[in-house]
Amino acid sequence: MRDFSIEMCDDLPDHEELNGILSQYYALIVQRMTAMGFEIDPAAPKSALAEFWARSDDYLAPNGCLVLAKDRTGQIIGCGMMKRLDQETGELKRVFVTETARGTGAGRALIRAREDAARSLGLKRLVADTLTPNIEMRNLYPKLGFLELSEPIETTTYLDQPMLRPHLHYFAKTL
Repeated sequence: MRDFSIEMCDDLPDHEELNGILSQYYALIVQRMTAMGFEIDPAAPKSALAEFWARSDDYLAPNGCLVLAKDRTGQIIGCGMMKRLDQETGELKRVFVTETARGTGAGRALIRAREDAARSLGLKRLVADTLTPNIEMRNLYPKLGFLELSEPIETTTYLDQPMLRPHLHYFAKTL
């Protein structure tokens, strides 16, 4: 029996509550990018949060979805988002589970919930990208039927962060 629940958000969650999990996500990204040799502006996590909130409607129906994993006490232990790229394609974004929730199946459940949401939106394909040091996602996507692509695809990160292109791995799944 799993110790978490998956919640599909019809509306944006409490600002502070969602910022809590997203701040952990961005801190991990900054840590990994720094380890890769990138010089990261200390304000980058706050800028990323502001950018998310400015584009948050991209992650609600009919444009996409926002999914949370919560523990038994109702605390958010994971999140995942999906946004429509075009009429047939959705992009998985910001899948993250806290360190204490890793290995519980929460990451898999967050991906499967977004797959179901993509199907309900009529999407035929999901794509995702992840950085080379994100071994967790690079291992998980293939286990869930995603194929790693040998050529880049124009994901949000590919378009917005060209300096990361040499360090990105791209995945796709036909629904």
